[in-house]
Amino acid sequence: MELIIFMLFGFLLLKLGWIKKIHINGLSGLLTKLSLPCAILMSCQMPFSWQTAQVIGESAVISLLFMIVTLLLALLMPKIFRIKADLKNIWVGCCTFSNILFIGIPIIGSLYGHVGLIVLVTYNAFSNLFLFSFGIKLYSSVSKFEWRSFLLTPAIAASILGFLLFFARIRIVSPISETLSDLGNMTAPLSMLITGALFAQTDFQHLFKRLDLYEFCLTRLVILPLVLVPLLKFGIQNQIILGVMVIAAAMPAGAINTALAELYSGQGRRASEYVVSSTLLSMLTIPLVAWVSLFA
Repeated sequence: MELIIFMLFGFLLLKLGWIKKIHINGLSGLLTKLSLPCAILMSCQMPFSWQTAQVIGESAVISLLFMIVTLLLALLMPKIFRIKADLKNIWVGCCTFSNILFIGIPIIGSLYGHVGLIVLVTYNAFSNLFLFSFGIKLYSSVSKFEWRSFLLTPAIAASILGFLLFFARIRIVSPISETLSDLGNMTAPLSMLITGALFAQTDFQHLFKRLDLYEFCLTRLVILPLVLVPLLKFGIQNQIILGVMVIAAAMPAGAINTALAELYSGQGRRASEYVVSSTLLSMLTIPLVAWVSLFA
């Protein structure tokens, strides 16, 4: 519910003229180059133990396979639904990269505690690997992939540094750690404010007449869980990892898609329509998918 309120504030700020359209690109850069990297880095600042390292290793393998299957499905579904060429890249990106970090933290923390959050951090690291490699290539329509640029992307550099510090058992000292945590805590509010501001530019008269929105929500919130959950239940023995991955499968489109789409192709408004519509509907589908998958 908090994320919906943040979106509403972003919507109102643009409508009132307190945020201008020209500001959104700068806010997107602030999110992807400062706030999100700080959140990623600080999420790895946990006490080292071999048990934790084992959970991270198992989660890493499962997360990699999870992302590959999700991406393949995301590439397939636009062909089935015959999505227009100008919407295809945004459709695929929003379908692949979910809102697991922002929505998932309170849900997973309350259900599975510290171990669940470790699994979430590991999954998020692999999600970011795909987001800042394939995702940027997708949104920018760049055909050539440059490893140097990829490794120097702030979010990827933060992920690598975070896990290096974890395995080296190095903790960031105060007050630097508190500063980085505070900057990281801006990630969810800032991403949803951007989404709300971009959504405010939407033509609502035609929005709910668009078939592709309903096809997208059906794919992200229903078809993906229907395909992924049986595979997860078949292949995962650890119930905490299973629970986290099931919740990840049920998540709506991630708000980070709006920032990247705006930053690299100027199509943040289009992405925001998929993010907002799937986020609203997910309040009904997430509990249903979780209950059927884990408790039924």
